[in-house]
Amino acid sequence: MAERRWHFIPTTAPLCWLYLGVGAILLVSSVLTLTRAETGAPVLTVIAAVAAVALIVVAAIGLARPRLRGR
Repeated sequence: MAERRWHFIPTTAPLCWLYLGVGAILLVSSVLTLTRAETGAPVLTVIAAVAAVALIVVAAIGLARPRLRGR
């Protein structure tokens, strides 16, 4: 039986740039929402901010290390 792996790093450089852009937009949006919140931090906004940081990190790894793309 073949081993199946999860692939986190995008396979191409343009896809890495897309991930980076979407992550940046999502992070800015989350930060703006968190700064405008009058009462505690909304849970979904915090989750979106963490996901945005993860997208940015994955995209940066894909751009910095081309050999890791698609692995």
